[in-house]
Amino acid sequence: MLTALPFAGVHVPLLLLDDHVSALSVLTGIAGLLILGIVVRLLMGVMLRAALDSVLAVGILHQIFDASNNNGGLVDSLLDGVDAGNMTQLAAAILTVLIAAWLLWRRPGAFAKRRVPSF
Repeated sequence: MLTALPFAGVHVPLLLLDDHVSALSVLTGIAGLLILGIVVRLLMGVMLRAALDSVLAVGILHQIFDASNNNGGLVDSLLDGVDAGNMTQLAAAILTVLIAAWLLWRRPGAFAKRRVPSF
C-alpha cells in the first residue's frame, strides 16, 4: 500500500492536463490514483507469483494495462459514455482476486481434507 503514494505522486501532473481543473477534481483524481495504485500493485504482485517470478510477464501486464485504460484505449472505446477509469479499477480488482484464487487452487494440497484422528 505504501507504493501507492509515490505512484500517485508521479501521476498527479496528469490530472492537471484536463481543460476544467478544480480543487475537487484534483482531490478526486488523487483518491482515484491511490486506489488504482493499491489495486494495480496487488495485481502485479499476484501476477509475478503466478508467472513464477517472471518480470517480463509483469512488464507485459503493465503495458497492456496502460494501453487499455487511457482515453482512446480499449476500455474507453468499449465503454462509450461510461467512466472508463472506474471500470478499469473494478476489472483490475476482479482480475487480482481471480489470479489469487487460481494460485491457491493450484498449490499442492490446498484443498486436501485433513484427517482427524479417531479414538
